[in-house]
Parts: sequence; C-alpha cells; structure tokens
Amino acid sequence: MTPPLRMLLIDDNRSDRALVLRELQREFDLLEVKEITSSGELNRAIAAGSFDAVVTDFQLRWATGLDVLEMVKQRYPGCPVVMFTNTGTEEVAVEAMKLGLDDYILKEPNRYIRVPIAVRNALERRETQQRAALLEIRLQGLLNQVKIGIFRSNAEGALIEANRAFLELLGVQSLADADALNWFDLRDSYKQLMRLPPPQQQEQEVSLQKRNGNPFWALLTTTLNTVEEVSVVDGLLEDISDRKQAEVNLQQLNATLETRVQARTAELQAANRDLEEFAYSISHDLGAPLRAIQGYAQILLEDLSETLDANSAATLQRIVANVQHLNALITDLLTYSRLKRTEIHLKPVDLSSVLADVVAQLGSDPQQQQAQVHVDEPLPTVRANRLMLTQVVLNLLVNAVKFVAEGVQPQVRVWAEERVGAEEGSTVRLYVEDNGIGIASDRQQQIFSPFTRLHGEAEYPGTGVGLAIVRKGVERMGGQVGVESQPGQGSRFWVELPGVRP
Repeated sequence: MTPPLRMLLIDDNRSDRALVLRELQREFDLLEVKEITSSGELNRAIAAGSFDAVVTDFQLRWATGLDVLEMVKQRYPGCPVVMFTNTGTEEVAVEAMKLGLDDYILKEPNRYIRVPIAVRNALERRETQQRAALLEIRLQGLLNQVKIGIFRSNAEGALIEANRAFLELLGVQSLADADALNWFDLRDSYKQLMRLPPPQQQEQEVSLQKRNGNPFWALLTTTLNTVEEVSVVDGLLEDISDRKQAEVNLQQLNATLETRVQARTAELQAANRDLEEFAYSISHDLGAPLRAIQGYAQILLEDLSETLDANSAATLQRIVANVQHLNALITDLLTYSRLKRTEIHLKPVDLSSVLADVVAQLGSDPQQQQAQVHVDEPLPTVRANRLMLTQVVLNLLVNAVKFVAEGVQPQVRVWAEERVGAEEGSTVRLYVEDNGIGIASDRQQQIFSPFTRLHGEAEYPGTGVGLAIVRKGVERMGGQVGVESQPGQGSRFWVELPGVRP
C-alpha cells in the first residue's frame, strides 16, 4: 500500500494556507499536511522528522523562510523545500537557492497552482538523486570488489579517480601516493592515444614496481574517452605476474626438452649408424661362408651325382635351397634397411617407362615367363624416386605372379587413375590386379609387416619381406599402399603417389 505524502505547510496567513492546501489536495490523492504557525510547532515537527516535503512562506512572525530552510536542510539535506512568498526579493531567492531551496514561487492569484507542481518536481528529483546515489554506491562497491585496477587520468597524466584494487596493486593508499610513485607515464600514453585512429585504445604488457620496491608484470589497457567534453584516459591494470612466470617456466622446460631431444637424436643417429655398419658387416660375413657352402654343395652334386644315393642327393639339394633362401633373406633385409635410412630425391617419373623395365625383368625369369601381364597404356607421371618405385612395382608384380593356385596361369592387369583433391593436390593411384589365391580381410594389414607369411615355404617360397619393402618405399615417397581382396578371387594392390601437374 502506498503511504501518504506528509508535508509541513509553514505560513502564518490562514487564507494562504487554505489556498495552498486546496491545490495540494487536488494534486496528491494521499496527503497528510501539518500546518505550522509558530516556532514551537516548527521545532517539534523538525525534531519528530515525520514529513517528506516542506512549503514555507518567507516572511513569518517568528522567523524568515531562510531560517526555516536552513533548519530543515541541516537535519534533512534531501528533504524538498519550496518557498511561496510575496515579500521576498531577488537577493533572497539567490541566497535560498545557495542553501538548497528546491523552488521559489511568488505569491500571486494565478500561481497557487504551481506549488504542488513544484513539490512533485522536487520529490521526483530527490528520488532520481537517491537512485543515482544508490547506483553510485553499488558501482563503487563492485569496482572495489574486482581484482582489476581501474583508473582515470587527465591529459597531463594526473590520476582523477581509481578503485581500491588499483591502489592495492601499486601498494599505495591514495591517488596522490600513486601520482608521486610515477608508476607509468600516463601523459605519454595520452599523446600516443591521440595519434591513433578510433577506437583509440592500447594494450601492452609492462613491468611495474610497487611502492615497496617489489616488481610485478601487468597488462595495461588504456582507452581515450571524452567525459563532459574533456578528454581523459580510462585504464585497466591487471597483475599477470603468475602468467609471465608460467611462460618463463615453459620456455625453460622447452629449452630443457630441446636439449634432451637433441641428445636423444644424436644417440639415435649413432645407434642407426652402428646398426647400419652391423648390417653390412653381417651381410659381408655371412655372404662369404654362404657362398662357400653353396659352392661346395654344388661341387658334390656335380662330382658325386652318380655315386650318391637318393637320400644324400636330396639332402644336398635342400642345403643348396636353404642357402639360396638365406641369401635372398639377407638381401631383402638390407634393401628394407636402406629404404628406412637412405636419403631420397623425388622428381617426375614416367610410370609407363617403369612398367616396361619391370615387365622386361619378369620376362628374363624362366619361372615367370608363363605369366600374362597386361598394362593399360598410357600411364601418367608421378612424383617419386625411380629406383625405389621400380623396386616397389617389381615386388608387387612378383607377388601377383607367384601367389596363384596350382595349374592356373598367372594373369596380371596394371592400370592407373588420376585423382584430384581440393587442397592436397592431385594424386595417381596405380593398381596391380591378379587372379591369385586372394587374402582374407583380417590378414590384409599384416602382410605389409616384415616376416609376415600366410603360407608355408614349401607351398609358396619367399622371405616375407617383399611387401614390407613396398610399404616402406611408398611411405618414403610420400604415398600410401593398400589391398582389396577376397580368398579365391584374386587381389588388387594399389599404390597412391603424388601426381605431377602439367
């Protein structure tokens, strides 16, 4: 429920009081008016304080309107006071306004109606001022709660205002202490902001010092604004010492890690060199006795073939075959090892030329002469290493010819297709399709690992390294390899390499 408006009406003229009271009652629905006609009544009313506004005459028998105004404003500064008189002067009006008078109205027959309007306007102004003051209190409280320093300075670099956090960051008690500290050249900052295009704002990380001498890092944001047609610098100051220390720690950690990586890389390179030397040493040391074993076994087969029984001859044949297998395994391992370490250079390579060389090599092997190899010409150009690509294609064709069912003539088809990507550029996919025994889906990824064999040595001889050489070679050239196959339905191997734009 809205409370009534309580008013003091101070006038020793009964007729004037009646006229003013009538106008007030017309304007305000809920109204309580206490009429004051003596100094005692006024003193008691002011002491009680149960009123919201005051309307007073200037010339009273016991005092003047200025005395009444001063008494009210001393006790209740926010209380609206309206003076309604016919005896005042311009000097009186000016003095009354200085003391906080809300309105001054001359007593004339047509001006009684202005009294309630003046009272309402004064009440609305008081309410607006109270809301503004409350908002200011809340805003100041909020600014004091945040941990970011907020300040404002003028064009000369002097601080105008700041929140508590700003003073705490600098370790000072007042704006004067902060100015005396010379913590930052705000005057120069103002000049720099003036030279910037809108929005005139700067953000920088600065090293500052508190009043006690302790340094700290801060993020300083300054903005040029205009307040009541005066240019000012509004700023934010945030302590980022923890973040800067974290950055230093991270840099030190990165440097330590980089040192460790370099040391580990050097160790790995040394180990690789030792491994390469060991591989060549093993190849050389094993190669000589293997050749001797193979030579002596061959001599025995040739010189004693007529005197050896069937079991002895078969044993010598197995010795020769195993020596050949071991020799092929050493060769393949060395090839695989070189593919992992050898520096390669890529350049445009004509696939048709590579296929021609590979097919010619196949034709020179009596065991592979019965195979039919069809190449869909023309084949495009790829970006690759020719020797490495030749080894890859040769291994794929050898596998395609070898892994066929007994009594089936090997048939191989080779073709290629160009693929164009939006960002990665064009690629070329080379397909090698055979009519072989096929590969189960759960084994198709394993076959590209070294020493993976899906069949026995007697059934399909080999070292188990050929497809590993294919995968490693293609990866070194920046490509991919894969297979599509079903058991009993042949296989389709593919190699995808970067294409060459015309």
